[in-house]
Amino acid sequence: MTTLIRRILTGLCMALTLGALLAVSASAQQMPQTTSERLAGTPSTAIQVLRGTVVQVDGNDLLVRMSSGDLRNFIVPESRRFVIDGKELSVHDLKPGTRLTATITTTTTPVTQRTTTIGTGRVWYVGGNTVVVTLPNNENRMYKVQDSYRFIVSGRKASVHDLRKGMVISAEKIVEEPMTEIASNTVVYGQAPPAPKPVVARTPAPVTHEAAPAPAPTPAPARAPAPTEVAEAKLPPALPKTGSPVPLAGLLGLLFTTASFCLRKLRQG
Repeated sequence: MTTLIRRILTGLCMALTLGALLAVSASAQQMPQTTSERLAGTPSTAIQVLRGTVVQVDGNDLLVRMSSGDLRNFIVPESRRFVIDGKELSVHDLKPGTRLTATITTTTTPVTQRTTTIGTGRVWYVGGNTVVVTLPNNENRMYKVQDSYRFIVSGRKASVHDLRKGMVISAEKIVEEPMTEIASNTVVYGQAPPAPKPVVARTPAPVTHEAAPAPAPTPAPARAPAPTEVAEAKLPPALPKTGSPVPLAGLLGLLFTTASFCLRKLRQG
């Protein structure tokens, strides 16, 4: 008897569990199912070319003097690479004076995000374009429906004005949201500044030490002429005792006589 009761109770539990699972499964299948899709339009492409010269680099900050003369500061990500003279460099490798040419390709694509919800329910209220539907989980939801929208009632299409309270309906809700996707692809080329010319130290010409000309000999000072010795006639302090004034008087007399004779001749003549 006890064994039979246990079997009956076990069977009831299994039946209840299976029923609950089936109910949950059915309810889940009847709940609105939502799907999303992305509808892309025709993309458009724009190309922009920027030119400039590197002024200064500090970390990821890049200061560039544009071809227009304006200064622009760029925050460069670590992943950005610059093709300088055929080599890929990071922003930290750029040197002042490097000429850059950036080609920016921007692709703009119009996108429509479409969300579709399909579900079933029972009309709880309808008035004008407003309808309240009781979902399988007994939750009431209110919708504003356009005149062009169609519900499925017993396999047939019906507008919101054809609905009545208690009808089981199947509805499809489509929501379209326009968006724009912008994708940019930037390629930067450049030329490094020319390397400074090496300064070649000039070797000074060898200095030839020529013998300096010997200074001209300083002429010896002229010697003062030797004093001329003037022989002084030394008169005798006194006539010799043998001398006499008579010869002198005779000589004077002869001179006067001659002079007188000459004067006479001149007068006569």
